[in-house]
Amino acid sequence: MAKNLPIAALDVGTQKVTLLVGERTATGLSILGIGTSASRGMRAGRVSDVERTAAAIMAALTEAERMAGSQIHNVVVSVSGDHIKGENSHGVARIDNDEVSNRAAARAIAAARAIPLPQDHRPIHLLKRDFVVDGQVGIANPVGMSGVRLEAHLHVISAAESALRNLAKSCNRAGLTVSGTIASSLASAEAVLEPDERELGVAVVDIGAGTVDMALFQRGSVVHSGVFGVGGVDVTRDIAHVLETPLGEAESLKKRHGCAVADLVDEELMVEVSGIGGREPREVEARHLAEIIEPRLEEIFETIRDAIIRSGYGELLTSGVVLTGGTAMMAGIVTLASRVLQMPVRLGEPSGIEGLGDEIDDASFATAVGLALGLPEKGMSEPWRAGVASRLLPGWVRRRFKEMV
Repeated sequence: MAKNLPIAALDVGTQKVTLLVGERTATGLSILGIGTSASRGMRAGRVSDVERTAAAIMAALTEAERMAGSQIHNVVVSVSGDHIKGENSHGVARIDNDEVSNRAAARAIAAARAIPLPQDHRPIHLLKRDFVVDGQVGIANPVGMSGVRLEAHLHVISAAESALRNLAKSCNRAGLTVSGTIASSLASAEAVLEPDERELGVAVVDIGAGTVDMALFQRGSVVHSGVFGVGGVDVTRDIAHVLETPLGEAESLKKRHGCAVADLVDEELMVEVSGIGGREPREVEARHLAEIIEPRLEEIFETIRDAIIRSGYGELLTSGVVLTGGTAMMAGIVTLASRVLQMPVRLGEPSGIEGLGDEIDDASFATAVGLALGLPEKGMSEPWRAGVASRLLPGWVRRRFKEMV
């Protein structure tokens, strides 16, 4: 029996680059190698410096290859940034001979795909929601059903072509070929959501350093998605400004002593803060640090809450919200999120991963783990090309759709 080829997943974040090497097993995924490095050429999810981003990718790649004992040439990459757009669409097709055929389903999909996109955008995911036959909603597979009118409901996620090219160029300069591109929100969801949560209604919210990526699920399908250009770096800047300390020290304070709810912090606890320009360090109350953090995170969750309300699906999120991403690891953040969002909230961490899985079982690795888990069954192993349907469409539609376009 042939040995499984390694799977390489690359998450290029605003503050950290992560590259995982794994292989499929009978029970799921085994991690063979992990590489991380400081991200220096990204801003709010976009490449701002190709050379510095390439250098960061190369550093993570070298570490992962050394640990895995194999060379990596192809990677599936996450994509984020406020240029990512998600939109629901629907298409209609006539049903010939009173029975839905594969071709009719593909025609409805093609009609739903034909939506106007922002300039310089191209779709990276076509996500099936459901089909409607003569007004009967919630149909997963209409083929063989009798009727006259068929509708296909999709969720289309698109990205700026220039942002995708710059990300691919950074990977190429690090010696890697991009074999697939996945929206970060979908990758994170793959790593942390349970099937029942997807079915009953849930929002996965990935709070990274430079962006917040969100996807809403209902009846097992994505019904809304979005990216906001805020994140943990905004909290860091607030700390640096108020405490008059370097950004690096502010980030360290946030990670080591930060809490999202000031009332949860011991009033007598003190932390040392370095001064700017060689000034003497001083001590401040840990609660004061939390008082700086809490308003900014509260503002971020209010943005998330408002977006959920505008989506129209807020009342249908029976399973509430699952938080993930590096910033979501802060103490007290679930308490704050529950208070602002007014719904159940839990922390989402990857689990059940073999090999080196115990080294990546925290929320900051969710996107990278989801990238690896998404191959190939979930159909994210190749970048979008004109005329190729996303593999998140059913196979019977995908094959016919390819023939048509």
